[in-house]
Amino acid sequence: MTQRLRGITDEEAAGPTQDLFEASNIMLGRTANLQRILSHSPLLARWFLPLVAAVRQPNAGAVSDVRLRNLACLKTSKIGRAHV
Repeated sequence: MTQRLRGITDEEAAGPTQDLFEASNIMLGRTANLQRILSHSPLLARWFLPLVAAVRQPNAGAVSDVRLRNLACLKTSKIGRAHV
């Protein structure tokens, strides 16, 4: 399956998008594919990064157990495949 929307690469990122990618690398250790796709709309991408950090990073406020987060990812993946 190919992506319908192409993500912005590190080489293409400039200005606020480049700053966002750098912040993502610092906060999460990488820039996720969804973050790259959302960067076509910089305001949306700038809103999304703190949300992900707050949900996933314990030092950024995440209070959910790692096991529960992993189970949620698995369940979401399983549901998503049921509709494909």
